Parts: sequence; C-alpha cells; structure tokens
Amino acid sequence: MKKGLVVFFGFFLMLQGLCAFSSAKAEEIQLRYSLKDNTLRIVLQAQTDRYISKAKVYSTYSLVKVEFPGEFTLLPEKVNYDRFEYNKKGKNLYLNIKDLRWVKLLRLKSPPRLVIDAYLKSLVEKPVKPAVPEKKPPEEQEKALPPQKKAQPGRLKIKTLVIDPGHGGRNLGIYTSHYSEKSIVLRVARTLRYLLRKQRRRVYMTRTSDRYVSIIRRIMYIRKRHPDLMISIHMTTSNNFVIYTEPTIQLSREESLLFRHSQQGFIKDSEKIARAIGDALLQRFNVGVLYRKMDIPVISYTEAPALIIELPGAEFFDYTRKNIHDIADTISKAIVSYEQS
Repeated sequence: MKKGLVVFFGFFLMLQGLCAFSSAKAEEIQLRYSLKDNTLRIVLQAQTDRYISKAKVYSTYSLVKVEFPGEFTLLPEKVNYDRFEYNKKGKNLYLNIKDLRWVKLLRLKSPPRLVIDAYLKSLVEKPVKPAVPEKKPPEEQEKALPPQKKAQPGRLKIKTLVIDPGHGGRNLGIYTSHYSEKSIVLRVARTLRYLLRKQRRRVYMTRTSDRYVSIIRRIMYIRKRHPDLMISIHMTTSNNFVIYTEPTIQLSREESLLFRHSQQGFIKDSEKIARAIGDALLQRFNVGVLYRKMDIPVISYTEAPALIIELPGAEFFDYTRKNIHDIADTISKAIVSYEQS
C-alpha cells in the first residue's frame, strides 16, 4: 500500500514538472518586415496557430498594438527603417509606425502568420522654419497677401469649447518604456481646460481620465455640446507641431446634408484658428509647425471649427510641468488673439 502511494506521488510530481515546463516555455514569434512604395508590410510568424487566430490587434494614428493570448519570445530581424520601431511588454507587442494612415490585417496558416500591411502617408509638406522673413516695402507686402487671407473684423466668438485628448485606456497612442502619448496629451488638455475656464469660457473634455472612449462616442459627445471650437490633442513622432484641418470637398446638395460632411461649412474658420495657434507656438517655442489637411472623422463630423494639434515627440521635447503649462498657455492666448484680430 505504501509502495503504491509512493509511486502515485512520484507520478504526480512528474506531471507537475511537465506542466510547469510546458507553461514556462514561451511561444516564439518571428518579426520581419518589408517596404514597397508607401506600404510597410510586417509579418509576425508563430509556432502554433492559436497565437495567430486569437491575437487581438488595435490600431491608432501611429501605433499598432498586438495582444497575444500568452507569453512569447520575440525573434525580430534588425530594423533599419526610421519610420518603424517595436516594443514588447508582457503579452503585448507595440509597433510604432510613423505617418501611419490605416492598416490591413491578414491571418495565414502553414506556417501561422499575422500579416499587417501599414499604409503610410506620402509626406510632401515642409516645416515652417523659425527664420526672420525678408523685409519688403509696405506696398509689396499688401500686394502679396491674397484678399481672403487678410484679418477680418467681427470674427467668431468662442464661448464653448470641447477638448478631445486622444487615446486613453487600452488605446495607448505612441508608447515607449519612458512615456505614453495618452498620458501626456491628457495633462496638456487638463491644463488647457483650466486656463480657458479662467477666461470665463465653457469647456468640456471627451475624457478626463485614463479611459478608453470610442471614436463614435467622442463624435456624439462633441455634437451634443454644440461647441464654438473643437480641439483634439495628439502627439507626433517628429520634432514639429503638426496641425490638421479638414480638406475642402466638392459636394452635391444631398451630400452636404450628411453628418459626415458637417465640417465643410466651417473650414475657413478652422484654418484661421489653426494658423493663429500655429504662429503662436512657432514664436513661443521656436519649433517648426506643419499644416496638413486630412479627412479625419473627429473633425469631419464636427459642426463647428475643428482641428487636431499633434505635439512634438517626447524624444525631441521635454514635457515638464512648465512646458506643458506653456503649451496650453500659448494655445489659450492664441484663441484670444484670434478673437481680437
């Protein structure tokens, strides 16, 4: 009887050891990539199909997050491309892709692979250099300015604003071991709200804490508040400020009534406010400013002047408490300057 118990106990310990060995052995994930035209193809190859079929993929403006069902060991090839970097943390793989527009996913078998096609922006804009402009006679300066660009009296009075801090919760934005976009933009947004309220304005935020808010909820929240201005705050991977507004689209009468094109009637005001804020940031920080036009839902569905401000990457800009305050202070004063022009 005792001998049988000893044998059973030994067998039980052996099974425990095998289970522990099996659970301790992490899946190997190979990472390789290729670039053709403006498409970056990233291939993640696993040993078992489960890691591919059950992997969850989230994407934002510049980040793709791949959440695997268990621990894994990453076996990457050397990356020699300055618009792409990766970072592993626990069961997650973060792919930072500069100038990302959208992604397309494909899951393949034999061998199990997750293929991510990242479509990139074709960049042609150049940053506004903080250089002293060439002085011209007053007559030439007046001729060089198109009539529609001159400051006009009686501009829009901004009483109600919505600030949209990008990302939040599981939607991390740009993420490294040293900082996360979602945290920095939230700090800037809170400071901006405080300063705008001191100017006796009504200010709302699409999120006030580290929580996930879907794009649909953000859009509906903004529309219900009927703002005079919407500012969405994000971060870029460059050393510039980047300000986005909506491009002008030729619409039929029926199309112009769609919520999808609500921004079309406010583009001129959006561009003027964007330029006022961009000029102020350029003067305050001596950092380049890019102006871009892109059809982005959080702007296009907004029935008021709207823009996205992307802050410089944290590799190039030190986000101390003072600098965060200075960014918010510059934006708030630029809004006052716009109203008083």
